Amino acid sequence: MNNQFLWSGKELQTAFASADIATGVNGISIDSRTITPGDLFVALSGNPGPRFGGGSESAGDGHNFIEMATNAGASVVMAHREVTCSVPVLLVDDTLDGLWQLGSYSRRRTSAKVVGITGSSGKTTLRAWLQAILSPMANCHASEGSLNNHWGVPLSLARMAAGSDVGLFEIGTNHPGEIEPLSRLVEPDIALVLNVLPAHIGNFSGLDQLRAEKLSISHGLRSGGTLVVPVGLADHASYPKIISFGKGGDVYAEGWPTESGTVVRIDVAGTVVECEVPFIGAERIESIAALFAVLSALGFDPKQSVAHISALEIPRGRGNLLEVGGITVVDDSYNANPVSMKMSLAHLGSMKKHHRRIALLGEMLELGEASLAAHQEMGRHLEGVDQVYTFGQGFAKSSFARHGHFHSIEEFNLEDFVGRLEPGDSVLVKGSNKVFWKHDFVERLTAFIDHPG
Repeated sequence: MNNQFLWSGKELQTAFASADIATGVNGISIDSRTITPGDLFVALSGNPGPRFGGGSESAGDGHNFIEMATNAGASVVMAHREVTCSVPVLLVDDTLDGLWQLGSYSRRRTSAKVVGITGSSGKTTLRAWLQAILSPMANCHASEGSLNNHWGVPLSLARMAAGSDVGLFEIGTNHPGEIEPLSRLVEPDIALVLNVLPAHIGNFSGLDQLRAEKLSISHGLRSGGTLVVPVGLADHASYPKIISFGKGGDVYAEGWPTESGTVVRIDVAGTVVECEVPFIGAERIESIAALFAVLSALGFDPKQSVAHISALEIPRGRGNLLEVGGITVVDDSYNANPVSMKMSLAHLGSMKKHHRRIALLGEMLELGEASLAAHQEMGRHLEGVDQVYTFGQGFAKSSFARHGHFHSIEEFNLEDFVGRLEPGDSVLVKGSNKVFWKHDFVERLTAFIDHPG
């Protein structure tokens, strides 16, 4: 057909390198709803194949949205079957492989120092902090949102400008064997394992297999690279150059709460710096230690880096404090695992100046056989919490929901709940991504508080 060219993956790299097809391409997108004029639209099938958990062909097949993409301004389309299209089409055997080839080409054309970040919790916050600190000092490219899977990582990599000084990429997993190929694609100079917690553990045999999966990020490190891990993982890691963080490690941070946040002291191999950050929580202090371990591996002076740390923020949905109409809403709705939920409940219970402390707890997904015990255990971590509401099948057999259990948020009368709130109350919203976050629950909650009735 006219304007349709058959390319192998390697030919795509060669063509882009010689500008045969890159001319006029201003960006890359896999979502027709986010197209900007001049984008290359990659029509993914919705089925990643056996490499990444498999699955059936979904209604989200990008080939069904090519016309929408071109109407929005896409200048080139990548497809793996012949399509009727008003712009040039790159016809490949598999569009996911084509996207990976573009990511590989992007990595090889740059001299940027690349950081790969994995962990069970806090990856996006840590990546955002690194970006905030590095951007004033370097041309920094980073993953957007939580693009950390088999689509998001190659897409983020393909979008990296050739002139970048630093690249920051999240790498996630839901199934054994996913992190290593993604890390080999990214080829990080520095690989960080932030933590290993019982999150997304349903497809793993246990924490030992999950730990091995996280540590497999080291298999993609470039020669001479650095692996950054918590002290507790250092003995499980096998790599020539390791920087550890945490008590007894190469980088250690400790903090003291203040009225407006936390004073943090960081020791980077004997160089001590101090600052104040506008948030609290032991897990945040640990993340600051990891942050400075990565900055050290990149060669940045701790004294230079600390100048930017006081302005750090927590990405939306990761424990943000929202003050609305005399009510404090703790928005921790982005995701949850047993460890992070315990921490959130402890934080809520410690808010002693507040009138009532109310927890809205959504089920924790992908826990496999550990799910029932993990959900029931939350009942032992409610010290200082006055009211508890639970949501989802995971909590169905738990008996500690003092004010009600709901199969889904659709069953929950939000307007009635808000009508019973009192000035000085604190409300924690915490659960797996699909419970609250996907439904914009916190936005609806705060809107009702701000404009009752």
